[in-house]
Amino acid sequence: MIHTEVDWPGVLRLAGRFCSSDRGRERLLASTPSGDPAEVRRRAGVTRDLVARTGLRPPVRIFGLDEGAPLVSRLGAAGQALPPEELLDLFALVERSEEARRAVPVEGLELPDLTALLAPLGDLEDLLGERDYTFEPDGRIRDTASARLASIRAAIVRLRRDVVRRLEELVRARPDALADGYVTEKGGRYCLPVRSDRRESVAGIVHEKSGSGQTLFVEPLAVVEANNALSEAFEEEREEIHRILVALTARFAARKRELSAAVEVLTELDGYQARAELARRSQGVFPETDGPLVLKKARHPLLDRRLAPLREEVFGERAEERGSDAVPLDLVLDEGQRLVLLSGPNAGGKTVAMKTVGLFALLAQSGFAVPADPGTSLPVFDRLLVVAGDAQDLLGDLSSFAGAMTRTAAALAAATPRSLVLLDELGSGTDPDEGGAIAMSVLEEDLRRGGLTVATTHLAAVKEWAHDRPDVLSAAMEFDESLGRPTFRVRPGATGRSRALAVAERSGIPRRVLEAARERLGSGWAAADAALERLESETRAARAEAEKLRAESAALASRRDALEREAAALATEKQRLRERAKTEIDRAIEALRERTRRELDRIREEARAGRAVSRGALMTVVGEARKDAEALFEMAAPPEPSGPVVVGERVKVVPFGTTGKLLALDEAKGQAEVEVGGKRMKVGAADLRPATGAVASAAVSKWAPIPRASVGEAKLAPAPKVAAPRGEIVLVGLRVDAALPEVERAINDALLSGKGSLRIVHGFGSGRLAAAVREFLADHPGVASYRPGDDTEGGDAATIAELRD
Repeated sequence: MIHTEVDWPGVLRLAGRFCSSDRGRERLLASTPSGDPAEVRRRAGVTRDLVARTGLRPPVRIFGLDEGAPLVSRLGAAGQALPPEELLDLFALVERSEEARRAVPVEGLELPDLTALLAPLGDLEDLLGERDYTFEPDGRIRDTASARLASIRAAIVRLRRDVVRRLEELVRARPDALADGYVTEKGGRYCLPVRSDRRESVAGIVHEKSGSGQTLFVEPLAVVEANNALSEAFEEEREEIHRILVALTARFAARKRELSAAVEVLTELDGYQARAELARRSQGVFPETDGPLVLKKARHPLLDRRLAPLREEVFGERAEERGSDAVPLDLVLDEGQRLVLLSGPNAGGKTVAMKTVGLFALLAQSGFAVPADPGTSLPVFDRLLVVAGDAQDLLGDLSSFAGAMTRTAAALAAATPRSLVLLDELGSGTDPDEGGAIAMSVLEEDLRRGGLTVATTHLAAVKEWAHDRPDVLSAAMEFDESLGRPTFRVRPGATGRSRALAVAERSGIPRRVLEAARERLGSGWAAADAALERLESETRAARAEAEKLRAESAALASRRDALEREAAALATEKQRLRERAKTEIDRAIEALRERTRRELDRIREEARAGRAVSRGALMTVVGEARKDAEALFEMAAPPEPSGPVVVGERVKVVPFGTTGKLLALDEAKGQAEVEVGGKRMKVGAADLRPATGAVASAAVSKWAPIPRASVGEAKLAPAPKVAAPRGEIVLVGLRVDAALPEVERAINDALLSGKGSLRIVHGFGSGRLAAAVREFLADHPGVASYRPGDDTEGGDAATIAELRD
């Protein structure tokens, strides 16, 4: 069945525009829907796979299919030799087959249905390889086609050169007898142009006379045998070329089965690539097939503005002829509903909506995407039965009503529980009472069938019959009262008025005629019409409010879902960073331990060997260990809060991981004074951050001492060997500018850890470092007093700082 009633041929023509071959286009135009759910899913899967593949790869080229396909059917006769141009057409077919065979797989894509479509293609790569050494690009046979052909052509070159050489000698010997000094070829024989009045001067065979009769083309007797040898060589060349063509044709004939499969697959592929391109142009979706009828923002392809350029190209439709875009159709059938009854004004879109349902069923069951939004669902029907249009038949003595009834009877007889039936204006064309009774009875019979039906009507009795039936979805085509015209939107759950008077007025019927019609309808009709109008207006307002609330609810749900996804992503990222930090810290600690162990082993070895080991070497190991430990804590630390700090407020001292009260801030010098745990300390202003929330619990100081291995009997020079206590810092080897920040950090660390004093080892040297340290201690608010060390504390090479409580 062609289904012209639902515009099926027109949509096929749109898709056929994208076919690359006549065979593919003919196959597409002859498409019929499948009633098998598995086949419907396969067809949709192939198109879906091609849409996905087109995003990463160009379509498979199909040109050459029309030329090569007829030749495949001619293969098989023994001794057959196809001419070079036809063999080249077969090679083009083989090349397209190989390109299609390599179209899958595509990295990153699952293309199961496309892979299954291409599976019958055989490997013809070896056959394709013979083209390049057999044919020149212009179709001539190459010398490399066979060794014998190469030998024959080499002989031809030699013989031709010999004939031409002899003739050129005659030209030089008899210039007066020749009409011109050149060698020519006539009938495959090399000749000389001899003047007719000097014919006796050149003995030979005359092959041709010029139009004027002044020149004779003579083959001199001296070259007759050479020309004979050359002609025999040309004949051998023809025989060898024929033998090559026979052999090559036989090679194709031996692969006829694979070539026939290639023709079939490429024909199908051409049609499916056209479907994929139409899906891309229309932004179509592939509906679910295991649910109820659900259409979301469905657009008829012959009305959709997105396809206007294509329709102009195929049908010649001009853009200005289509005043506005198609109004999307939304239609949802609940569980148990088997009939959609559409009512409303004339020219309001009832028939287009009904046709859209039927057309979408045909598209979905033929491997096409449908121009709609995701969430669209269409059951798989075993057949589509349509009763629409004027069925009047003058020759068959059928009125419009009789014709419609004949087609309705045929539809009822053919329908099954899986059929889709479309009934347009059922019961019209006769007495409204009788027509309504027939329409209701037909619809009840169709409901008992158990399939799905979409019907349109203007009959009040039919609309009243359908009202409140659980198995019927009554829907009205909306009418805009303010503009006096339909909006073409379907409003489920409503009953539409025909609005015949409004349509007649818009069509140009005189006003006096319409006023007379209203008087004939009476005051009762006018009151009922006004009441229905108010009801429809209130219904529209309620529906608009419901849609607004639904949109707001959807927006809130979407926002909630987005926040939940964001929170889940943040939690996942936090856990990932925590695990990564733990792994990196564990690895770094192990590396730190190993590096420290190696350095200490080296120092022990030097000590055992009797070599002096400087305290600077040991301090280098300790200093590097401290720096690595700082890096580990920085790696694991969360981002610090930012913003200005305020005197009197609580602040976080970043280097020590603790909080305190900001007592003073000198922005010019970049210094600050902070009270932590009742103790005052000086810190850099850049090391402070605003405290967030309650006072943070005491953190492990970055300067907590790392356990150190014993260095055995190492000889330290020049200072005596003294084991450094916890409240101690060694500055030997440091310059003043580098030593004082270390003293500052050590004091702060001692204050935070509750130490009462700090031993500072600066050595003797020039005395500059000791003086600078003691001057620094004198100004530090956390130092109560300081003194040189006694004999047991290192003497004047050390300074003991007593810290404030």
